[in-house]
Amino acid sequence: MPLISKMKEYVAAWRRILILSRRPDEEEFYLLAKLNLLGFTLVGGIAYIIHLTYVLITAP
Repeated sequence: MPLISKMKEYVAAWRRILILSRRPDEEEFYLLAKLNLLGFTLVGGIAYIIHLTYVLITAP
């Protein structure tokens, strides 16, 4: 496939994405923000527990 044809397909795909995308309303935005905060907290908590366990096991 020539380079020009690939570039046209790439631009067309991005154009479709931009046409279908929309700005979230306030309720959806806050829901996504809460879910992200919950995810960060859970992952951070699990990482802290793993690190604490490692430190306690390897402590002299």
